[in-house]
Amino acid sequence: MSLSHASHSSPDNPPGTSASSAEPDVARSVIRQLRVIIRALQGHSRTVERACGISASQLWALWELQRTPGLNVSDLSRRLSVHASTTSNLLDKLEFRGLIERRRPEKDQRIVRLYVTDAGMELLDKAPAAPQGELNRALQSLPKGRLEELDQGLDLLVEAMNTTEPKAGLQPFDGKS
Repeated sequence: MSLSHASHSSPDNPPGTSASSAEPDVARSVIRQLRVIIRALQGHSRTVERACGISASQLWALWELQRTPGLNVSDLSRRLSVHASTTSNLLDKLEFRGLIERRRPEKDQRIVRLYVTDAGMELLDKAPAAPQGELNRALQSLPKGRLEELDQGLDLLVEAMNTTEPKAGLQPFDGKS
């Protein structure tokens, strides 16, 4: 479809909308691909919860703490790409279950270091990979230029959606819909 016809109505382009620069077939393909990604994350999240009894976000936090023992809350928040208060709540749940411990080894007792307990290590030994970790692994496997293109494209998509939840990207994805 040419751009001169982009503002005409069609089943793919209802009245009051425009096709802009994206052809309807390409837009449908993107929608399908986003659905595949979301459903894969949802399915994997359910698998994690059934296998481990904890959320996918909690499992990802455990993986990160196993990989780098002694992180503080801020460091873990950056690795999880979530707000520090969200990380703190997540850690409270893990600590309650005896899967992590907080230590204050420095003279400054305000500094808290995070460690996976033996029970947490046992859980990790039998756990599947966290879905966010799988998504991160897949993204990191892309060539740098392609990853940057994807980031720019997703920025444009989020902007075009006029979302009312600007902080949604700072909330963990647990696959619940």
